[in-house]
Amino acid sequence: MAGRGDREHQAQVLRAVLLAGDEGLTEADLGGRCEGLGGDEIASAVESLITSGLLKRIEARLHPSGPATRFDRLRPL
Repeated sequence: MAGRGDREHQAQVLRAVLLAGDEGLTEADLGGRCEGLGGDEIASAVESLITSGLLKRIEARLHPSGPATRFDRLRPL
């Protein structure tokens, strides 16, 4: 079970990917957009979000999946 810190890291990563739009982001891009998160924290958050189905990896870029984009349209960040 993810702790509060893990969930906050996941939220920060998901928010950055949603704001990037259709172009998506690489994990390296996330380092500049997720202030205060280290590489291990970003990697852990990305893997959790992919496992949960909120992010998908297409080639080297991360994109929001269906559930995340539907939520984003309902409730803008």
